Amino acid sequence: MTTLLVLDSDAPAYVAELRERKLADLVIHSATDANSADPFIEEADIILGQPASTAPLLDKAKKLRWLQSTFAGIEPLCSQAVRKDYILTGVKDVFGPLMSEYVFAYILARERSLFATRENQKNRVWAPIAYQGLKHRAIGIVGIGSIGRRIAATAHHFGMQVFGMKRTREDVEYLTRLFLPSEKAAFLPLVDYLVVTLPATARTSQFLGLADLKLMKPTSIVMSVGRGDNIDQDGLITALQKRYIEGAVLDVFEQEPLPRTSPLWDMDNVFITPHNSAFSFPAQITSLFCDNYARFVAGRPLKYVVDFANGY
Repeated sequence: MTTLLVLDSDAPAYVAELRERKLADLVIHSATDANSADPFIEEADIILGQPASTAPLLDKAKKLRWLQSTFAGIEPLCSQAVRKDYILTGVKDVFGPLMSEYVFAYILARERSLFATRENQKNRVWAPIAYQGLKHRAIGIVGIGSIGRRIAATAHHFGMQVFGMKRTREDVEYLTRLFLPSEKAAFLPLVDYLVVTLPATARTSQFLGLADLKLMKPTSIVMSVGRGDNIDQDGLITALQKRYIEGAVLDVFEQEPLPRTSPLWDMDNVFITPHNSAFSFPAQITSLFCDNYARFVAGRPLKYVVDFANGY
């Protein structure tokens, strides 16, 4: 028998999903936090869990062979301070649709003046507001993983020019043109919407700074949905204050929760959300886990194995 520990704040929901799948030869224990996980951690062959909750317990997980993250962000498990003598698998091909919905909710609201129209309604003002639609508008996607590719597909559906940036050149469906990180100076002036979907690694920390933002159109919008340190936050604040860019939609921040003292809260050209552009829905993550469990039992390679050195 194989022992699984589910360590997640939504552990009961995960366990209910797993029970329905009736996985063979699997003993399931669950915990919603590190304290309640303590009685089970030493016997766990597999952990299905949140990275931040799991990382402090790794030294106690003497039998651990495989850890399936329930979150996309696996930074706590890639820290130099924690062990890495097991297989870590991440979450991919799950968050792309949710992230794409988030990005285009704000793009469409802006392009169709939904917020201004709502204000007119509140004030009983009948005043049509001009718009041009998305066709031929340009979106730039920094990070062409599974999330970036889904956003690119949606942008293509709306007839947008789709520019992408990734570390290596390859043919990517729906992209008008692909740029390398060394080509930021050519890439940034082209876009009306800049969507940053990068993971948190040494290479991506502070990937965009004030000098980069000053290259953009003054009418452009920055949308940050990757990790909070992808963009230099002080530089972003300056760019917004000086109107080097028109605005920003921010779901991730260098410090979370965003401090109440941050000037971002009061900016009329900023939309803030609390790192919720994509949730980990237990049913979706369980499906991914079950696929990998079948591979694990059969001795086949698992999907979405994380390279600890790269951080993704």
